[in-house]
Amino acid sequence: MAKKKTADPSIKGKKPINTSGVAKKRQTMVNNPSKIRNKLKRSEMYGKYLADKRQLKRELRLQRAKEAEELGQDVQQSKAVPRTLDNTREQEPTTVRHDDDEVALDEAEDEFAAYFADEIRPKIMITTRPRPSRELFHFIADLMRFFPK
Repeated sequence: MAKKKTADPSIKGKKPINTSGVAKKRQTMVNNPSKIRNKLKRSEMYGKYLADKRQLKRELRLQRAKEAEELGQDVQQSKAVPRTLDNTREQEPTTVRHDDDEVALDEAEDEFAAYFADEIRPKIMITTRPRPSRELFHFIADLMRFFPK
């Protein structure tokens, strides 16, 4: 009759030793891979994380395509529209529309309308400081050539 193996009394209450001869598989993913001190192991774990992430994204994409196909929709149209500031903005009731007749009349009667329509040339006066330097005179000469008379 074989004698049953018993644990040594000094390790009572501790986890039993694996006596089956088969090594237990360790958990592959760690919640925070930055806690792994070994650089090679850490980069390997991060690579596995990225691969899992790509696989999950691919599965979700294929699932959306399958659902769209079952509903008879185009796969390209079933893509989710991203939420942006422009498409989530509430329309302001006081916003002026570009086809408003009142705004067009106000712009036509504006005191600067002739300047913007290039009917009247604006008058420009260039001033300097009280004691201009030689370089400032050259700069003013360049400005005078730039602006029309």
